Amino acid sequence: MGVRIGVPRGMYFYKFYPFTRRFLTELGAEVVPSPPTNKEILDLGSRYCIDDACLPVKVYHGHAEYLKDKVDYMLIPRLTSISPREYICPKFGGLPEMVKYSIDKLPKLIDVEINMYKTRRNLINSLLKAGSMLTKNPYRIKRAADKAAKEQIMYNNDLLKGDLPCKYIDNADVQRCNTGPLVGIAAHPYLLYDNFINMNLLEKLSSRGIKFFVPEMVEKSVIEEKCKIFEKRMFWSSSKELIGSALYMMENDKIDGIMMLTSFGCGIDSLSIELIQRLGRRKYNKPFMVMTLDEHTGDANFNTRLEAFLDLIDRRQAN
Repeated sequence: MGVRIGVPRGMYFYKFYPFTRRFLTELGAEVVPSPPTNKEILDLGSRYCIDDACLPVKVYHGHAEYLKDKVDYMLIPRLTSISPREYICPKFGGLPEMVKYSIDKLPKLIDVEINMYKTRRNLINSLLKAGSMLTKNPYRIKRAADKAAKEQIMYNNDLLKGDLPCKYIDNADVQRCNTGPLVGIAAHPYLLYDNFINMNLLEKLSSRGIKFFVPEMVEKSVIEEKCKIFEKRMFWSSSKELIGSALYMMENDKIDGIMMLTSFGCGIDSLSIELIQRLGRRKYNKPFMVMTLDEHTGDANFNTRLEAFLDLIDRRQAN
């Protein structure tokens, strides 16, 4: 049996897991993702994480705590930058230390830094460093990285066509409806595809006959184009993806309303959502709702706001 490497199901798990799984598997490791978030994992995260962290960071801690006794290594990369001249949220870069000093008796961490702010060379060096923990053959590491990159490209292309991450990661999918109104959902993947913390939003929409459109269905070039309305280049990758996809949804006549999911206390989102709301009020006239999530969000309150939003769409269509 190969080395067991744990991958916590949080933060950018749904964005890059196909690459991670293929890369490590090609090097002979057994990849062990944590299960979908549940109450036990959320409670573990709230117990071991600092109080003022946002919900996604607390959930990540819960997944790390759940995995720690089940694997030989745990992959917690230090994601500083995934695009040239852009950074991610600072919490991504600090995750290895946050987990290391909050959770006892962790297995050895694979905490290589991914920093593509200036050059892609850092990514190559980081993959060589991570792969060297499993093999000393650099050519084998390169082959594994090439296969993983192809896997990631196929995954991204399928998401563009409308597939969801759960289809590839858990061999499951949401039953879609093709008859009702179309709702755009602008949110980060760690909120949009974690069914526990978003109260099964996608399934609730489908069960009500609502179609949905998500940021992964927008071409990267389109997001870049939408963000050119600003005088300066956007500094945060996650903010750029959120704003660019939301602006596309607002301008798309086929989309009947827009929801945004955010976590309580997210500084970057608070600025992004305020900007989107101002642009929306100035240029567009679509139902718009922001849902703020934290560990205390209840299903009843969430459902009430969701029903009110969908009723607004129905009344607008009727009139």
